[in-house]
Amino acid sequence: MGGENKAKGDVHHLDHFVIAVMEPERAEKFYTEVLGARTLKTQNAPNMTRIFMKLGENHVGLFSQGKNQLPKRDSANSYPRHAFEVPAGEYDSMVARIRTAGVFNREINKESALGCCWNDGLVFQDSEGNFFEITKASGIAKTRLHHLHFDATDLKASAAFYQKFLNCAVAEPKSGTVALTLPSGQCVILNQVNQLSEVTTATWRGRHFALKVTDDNFHAIVEKLHAAGIEERDDHGEREGRRDDQVGTYFREPSGFRLQITNEDSATFAAHAND
Repeated sequence: MGGENKAKGDVHHLDHFVIAVMEPERAEKFYTEVLGARTLKTQNAPNMTRIFMKLGENHVGLFSQGKNQLPKRDSANSYPRHAFEVPAGEYDSMVARIRTAGVFNREINKESALGCCWNDGLVFQDSEGNFFEITKASGIAKTRLHHLHFDATDLKASAAFYQKFLNCAVAEPKSGTVALTLPSGQCVILNQVNQLSEVTTATWRGRHFALKVTDDNFHAIVEKLHAAGIEERDDHGEREGRRDDQVGTYFREPSGFRLQITNEDSATFAAHAND
């Protein structure tokens, strides 16, 4: 590509993420019965179980962690948080199932001071201790990923990273947060903290957050990473078994969150899950 169409390294949308789970069967049951997800495939390795689930328009990976345990957290203002929009006709029943499950939950409102993108919704933990947000949305047919909350000790430096390497639009900081917007309208919200949370700094097998890119933009981003001396890493063998037309790589942003850029979206992943 050349001229005015030259790739600049834009990312298109937040596509999926992998999170730590302590008991895979318990987690799969929660995501199926409470959140309405469906299992795409399960991979059993000697020391690790990986379960991939379709949750609305996106997919989520549930990776077991052996003896590692998520620390107990009883504050809704915990990071990272994964935020989904839920179709208006399904929202109330999902909230009821979450509350019936007996997990930590708290309503979002104008006074909640959680730095959320919306004024009404619910913050909750899954069965394993991971934090989520949901809100009611009109005009959508399926539940979909809307934004991610990350903690950061230096908002300016973290925002500059997303702007430089992923071409995210950066909003002015507001009340200790800054929103980084993607062309899809989704965003990453950075939250100012004095110290990164234990969940953020710990090493969790396979945990990452994936952004969809075109092939040309993939290579443009990789060039920028290499020029800045930022290392690409495949820590857990995720590249094994990729199709010939699939590209992807992993790197870390300033707070240590492991990001993936890939040309494969959740719909394609689901279509090839059992290849």
